[in-house]
Formats: sequence, structure tokens, C-alpha cells
Amino acid sequence: MDKLIDVTRMDNYYEQIVKKKFTAKQSISLIGSICGIILVIALCVIFSGVYSFLIPVSLILLGVGIWLIVYLVRNSGIEYEYTFVTGEMRIERIKGKAKRRNITVFDIKGIDDIGKYYNHETGKRNVEPSKHNLVLHAEENNTSDSTYYVLIHDKIRHKPALLIFTPNKMTLEKLRPYLSIELKKKFITLMKKEEEYEKTAAANA
Repeated sequence: MDKLIDVTRMDNYYEQIVKKKFTAKQSISLIGSICGIILVIALCVIFSGVYSFLIPVSLILLGVGIWLIVYLVRNSGIEYEYTFVTGEMRIERIKGKAKRRNITVFDIKGIDDIGKYYNHETGKRNVEPSKHNLVLHAEENNTSDSTYYVLIHDKIRHKPALLIFTPNKMTLEKLRPYLSIELKKKFITLMKKEEEYEKTAAANA
């Protein structure tokens, strides 16, 4: 949780920024794409020494290649912004620190279930995404111990959805007052288990 950034703390307004972690597959794909671009440019430069008509082509490819590499690197960084405003939560995806896209907007009172995405003891998921028609991802990493799920009613698409996200303790505290009585009980039990798990993990570290 220490890698999450708290932006603002107010009673009726709160923001949390979550930085998306690259998976090994995504990192390999990005590196492979950049290497491929560099290889094509290098081959054109080499052959332009033999075939003079390739010189202008090499210059064009060099410019395009540099632009593509800059574009790939800039757009590889993804952040999620959770905004809490008096009982409503909005989640946006920020790509390359510039492009924003709404992931979901939902009333916290409308949450049907909440829990940890992965079970500490079994290592298995507590909820199966394939059983839900709409799955929304806004998590740091879906294998992280800090990842949670909530069943919501998405206001953007007007349908129920499974949201997978990485709330910090303050965000969770903002949710609690608006939960139903049954979910509050589950939430309290969940938080106690998390405290015990964190103490045990710290003691074994």
C-alpha cells in the first residue's frame, strides 16, 4: 500500500492515485516493439550505404521510428484515479499522464459485495471474473495482496459489474459508512483479518 499516492483528504472528498504495474508479458512486449523498430531503422541505414536510393527512406524511417519509440514509452505508463465525493465514486484511467478515460461511476450504497480478490490462505481468487458479464479493471496488480473486488451498479453502462481495484486504507474507510448493515459486518471482519495477516507477515519478515 505504500506505493499508492494520497492526493487529498477531506470529509466529503478524497482522491487516490494507483500506478499500474507492468506484467512480465507487457514488459517483454514493449521491449520487443522498441527493439523491432530500432532493428528496422538500423537495417535501412546499413543498406543505404550500398543503395543510395534508400537514404531518404532511412531518414524518414529514423524520424518515424523515434516518434514511435517516444509514443510507446509515454503511453506505457498507466494510472488510475479514484475520486470519492459524498457517497459516489468515480474511477478514471490516465494513460501517459495525459489521456483520461472513465472506467466507472457508482453509488457506494449500491455495492452488493466487497472482499479481497485473492485468498491469502488458498492463493485462489475469491471471485471468478468469467461469471460476470462486465468486469472493470482498475488495480495496481491483480495478484497483489492489496487488490479488492466490489460488485457495483455501473452508472456509465447502466448494468451490474465486477470492479477489481486497489484501495488504500483511507479509501476503504470512505466506503464503510455507506455500506449496508450486512456488508459493514463483513467489512469489519475483513479488516480484522487483514490486520492479523499484516502482523503475521511483518513478524515473519
